[in-house]
Amino acid sequence: MVSRAPTPRTYSTENILSLLQEQLDLYAELADYAQKQRSLIPEEDTGPLLTVLTKRQKLSAKLGDLVRRLEPVRRDWVTYRTRFDSAQRLEAESLIADIKIRLRALIERDEADVRVLSAKKQAVASTVRSMHSAGQALSAYRDDLAGADRVNQLDEAS
Repeated sequence: MVSRAPTPRTYSTENILSLLQEQLDLYAELADYAQKQRSLIPEEDTGPLLTVLTKRQKLSAKLGDLVRRLEPVRRDWVTYRTRFDSAQRLEAESLIADIKIRLRALIERDEADVRVLSAKKQAVASTVRSMHSAGQALSAYRDDLAGADRVNQLDEAS
């Protein structure tokens, strides 16, 4: 007879549903901060943007902890699923579907924000390169002007 290693914790169906709801709520909160982040990006005011990013990071850490707590359930979902009555099973499956939708939307939104920020970064880098080139040209003109002044001073001295 083959014995299976016990899971680290035995979760009740109510506990699983509660954890799934908590996960969905955290994704909803992350989505709110993602929306705030998106509205702050065009303003180019880094202070509020960094505050939002810090809050998102804290929520992501909470979410990571929750996902680790749910790992035994995910790993053995077939067994846990059989313990739900039909109403609980529907609720669990609905929560899981909503979690997947929220996660997908967050990823898509964040990828779009990364593209916008990357384009802004490239534009700033291009402006800096342009300013550097203009500075070099001005420096060259100054050098030419200084050289011309020296030639004029030599002509006057002769």
